[in-house]
Amino acid sequence: MLFLTIARDYFSWHYTKAFGEIFHVWLNLLWFWIHFFSIPELLKSLFSPWKRVTEKRGEFWDFENLASVLIIGLISRLIGATLRGIIILAGLICLTLTIIGGFITYVFWLVAPIAILSLLLLGSSLLISNTII
Repeated sequence: MLFLTIARDYFSWHYTKAFGEIFHVWLNLLWFWIHFFSIPELLKSLFSPWKRVTEKRGEFWDFENLASVLIIGLISRLIGATLRGIIILAGLICLTLTIIGGFITYVFWLVAPIAILSLLLLGSSLLISNTII
């Protein structure tokens, strides 16, 4: 009788409270990846100059100075966008893998008790059939 009470309590916990706790762990992992890679902040500053490397414009009107400011600004922004894009892509890959892993975890969590019981019964039947022979 004690075994049935323990089994009932376990299945009750397994399909109610633990299910919710797994969901909260999953949300925490998603939150972690978003903030670890700073995805919202990097999206806001995607085309900002890299490390604020810019050229100051001179006080006089000079074509060479203007071209220098434009070229250095453009190169710095392209480098910044490229590196920020790579970091954002890495963050999105981690988010995608976490989402897929969460779904796999939920499927495993649903099937695990039934699989364990069926494997125990199958193993017992194989033991019994081998001892009879």
